Amino acid sequence: MAIGYLKIIYSGSFINAQFIASILEDNNIKCVIRDDFHNSIVAGWVAPGSENSVRVLVAKEDLQNALKVINESKNNLK
Repeated sequence: MAIGYLKIIYSGSFINAQFIASILEDNNIKCVIRDDFHNSIVAGWVAPGSENSVRVLVAKEDLQNALKVINESKNNLK
């Protein structure tokens, strides 16, 4: 997965990001969770958090498949 070609597919809470990441990984889609708020705490300073401080990113070439998998999982939860 090339870093310059990641696309954000989710932005919101940490719990939801973990859930989405697990769905993607169960379907063999690699993803990255980026949490700027917690990263700033580890670095020794705290950036003001927002509700959208956690993002799930996938490779550009996996974007359509990832969105399809997430939508199918969402429909199965109804």
